[in-house]
Amino acid sequence: MLKLEKLSERQMKILYALNNLGALSRSQVQYMFDLGSKRNANRVLQSIRDYVNRKALKEYVYYLNKKGAEMIGGQVIVTGNSPLQHIVMRNDIYIFYHYPQDWKPEAKTRWKEGGKEYSVVSDARFTYHGQIYFLEVDIQQKMAENKRKVEKYAYLFRFIQCQQIGEPILLWYTVSQERKKRLEKWCRQHEIPHEVLCKQDF
Repeated sequence: MLKLEKLSERQMKILYALNNLGALSRSQVQYMFDLGSKRNANRVLQSIRDYVNRKALKEYVYYLNKKGAEMIGGQVIVTGNSPLQHIVMRNDIYIFYHYPQDWKPEAKTRWKEGGKEYSVVSDARFTYHGQIYFLEVDIQQKMAENKRKVEKYAYLFRFIQCQQIGEPILLWYTVSQERKKRLEKWCRQHEIPHEVLCKQDF
């Protein structure tokens, strides 16, 4: 049987973070756990190599293996076939917005209007400074699909505003300035409160 005392508190915290967030890049782990240099971050990650898998993207991305999940009573929810770049970008936002307490990935929002039921699944939903954020991570999505999403959010935001149940913001996180400009244009056209961040800006 595995014993928790085999790992330090910091090592355990990294495993719990991987369980909660799915996958983290080396630099994300380095930043979140104040590991200092890249060399030290690699040393710490090497020390938990028995409990994680890693895959090389632009840098190594780490996620729990079966042994790591068993160590903390979690589950293996991410594999090498999972959309790791998407998960890592989603977690960029989690870090950028100072680790929201109510962070919910793959959040489904349902509402009824005119006798019909609607729903939208956001890459994450969270509250920041009293405002509800709906996150969409855009990497290779067809822009026509992104435009349809903006239109759906326009319906949802009007519903939220009419019900006076919060101040919603649509947050896009995309990979190029060109995509950013198009997303901003559609949000303005539909009068949606929005923020559009670009990977290149980080």
